[in-house]
Order: sequence, then C-alpha cells, then structure tokens
Amino acid sequence: MRGQPGQSVRLVSHSETPGGSLERTSSGKSTKGTIFITRERDLVWTFRAPTPDGTKRGMVKVAKLATSSKIVIAGKEEKSSDPSPLTGKMFAMSKSPSGDWKFELDGSVPYARVSAEIEELTVYLKREWYPAREVKLGDSWEFDPAWIKMIIEKDLAKAQTIGTMRLRQIRHLEKSDIAVIDFSIRSTGADFQADGSEADAAVDLTGQITVNLDTMLDESLELKGTLTTRSSYAGDSTKMKLPVNLTVTKSFVMDGPLP
Repeated sequence: MRGQPGQSVRLVSHSETPGGSLERTSSGKSTKGTIFITRERDLVWTFRAPTPDGTKRGMVKVAKLATSSKIVIAGKEEKSSDPSPLTGKMFAMSKSPSGDWKFELDGSVPYARVSAEIEELTVYLKREWYPAREVKLGDSWEFDPAWIKMIIEKDLAKAQTIGTMRLRQIRHLEKSDIAVIDFSIRSTGADFQADGSEADAAVDLTGQITVNLDTMLDESLELKGTLTTRSSYAGDSTKMKLPVNLTVTKSFVMDGPLP
C-alpha cells in the first residue's frame, strides 16, 4: 500500500504474554515466578504529496505508545509502566530519494529518551514484506519481520531471523477481494560482553495477514508463538518463557490525522 496525499491510516497493535514463566538463579538458589508483559501502539499515519525532488512526506499522530509488565516471584509482585513521552504528539516525517526516513520532533522531548520508539517507527516505514513479482496461490517468499520483533521484544533487534510468507487464499467478498497470507518467524540470537555477561533469545511464531486487494491495505495481522530469553552474569541468571499473542489492525481514517 502506497498512501495517497491526504489519506490517513490508523494502526492499532496489542501484544501480550499470557502465562509467562520466570526463573531467577542467584548463589545456586533458584526462584520461580510468573511474568505478564503488554505493549500497546495506536498511531495515525497521514500521507502528503511529495516535493518536486521526489521527497516523500507525511505526518504521524501518536495516540498511544506504552509498555507495562507485572512480575510475581517469591510471593512478591513487581509492576512497571513505561508510557512513551511521544504519546499525544504529532510530528512530520520525510524521506529523500536517496536517504532514510527522518522524523521532525518539536524539541519538547529529549531524543535520547525516545530513540527506541523513533527507531520502531522508522523500521515500520521501511517494511518490504511483499515481492515485486506476481504470486499465485501456494507461492512462498521470505520477508524481514524486524518491526514485529521490535514490538514483541526489544532485545531481539539483533537476532538472526528467518521470516516466510505464503499466499494461502483469495476471498471474494461482496465489497472487496481479500488475500489471506500465512507467515512464520524463527529467530535466535546471543550477545556476549567483555564483562562476562551473556544473553540469548529465541522466538518461534506463526500467524496470518489479510490484505484488501482493492486498497492493498493489510487490514489485520494475528500471530501466536513463544519467546524464550536468558541472561546471566557472575553466576546469576534469569530465564523467561513467554507465550506471545500479537494483533494488529489497520483502517482508513476519513477525518484526517486525529483518531
């Protein structure tokens, strides 16, 4: 989908880890617990006409960017909430023919504080999920699921990943034709620091995307799977196994950039 000038698209995503397990080991003693993480995104992208030199332009309205977690271990409950300072803000974005996407912040938020969120928005705009060639039912192709990895777990950003899509079905509905695409994501990665600390992560996900073939808008994405992470330092370690559910919906917004 290539947005037309004046068009706005609302993107809402919800990621959660129901039934997550946690194990911490310190001085040879292990303690088990549960962990629940949610990530919420609610954005409106508005496209503008390109400049004469071909620079793409647009606006993004951030209605919500937030992460929260609850850990229960050894009878104690730990809660954390991390709403992004970008929530409630609207700012411009642009991409020159030879450059990368840039966001024009108003200076009210320190860039260092929101650099991870800006990177996530940039990765989303750089998505190239579908092949340039024509495909028929049953055809498969590889894609880069970097944006999905960033939503699920920021520590997976550097992991080695294989993403595969397959065109499973074309549904002929009364108002439009819908393509149903199955996909899978397999990812593993490890990090070793000079101070002796280690970390590794693995993800195994499967899901489905529906694309409106009249507008080429990917209207829904659903996936499920498992995320496993481990970190250790000086004999202490933490292991997590998290079932993952992610849903993403998109729709055209007729009233402009404000949801």
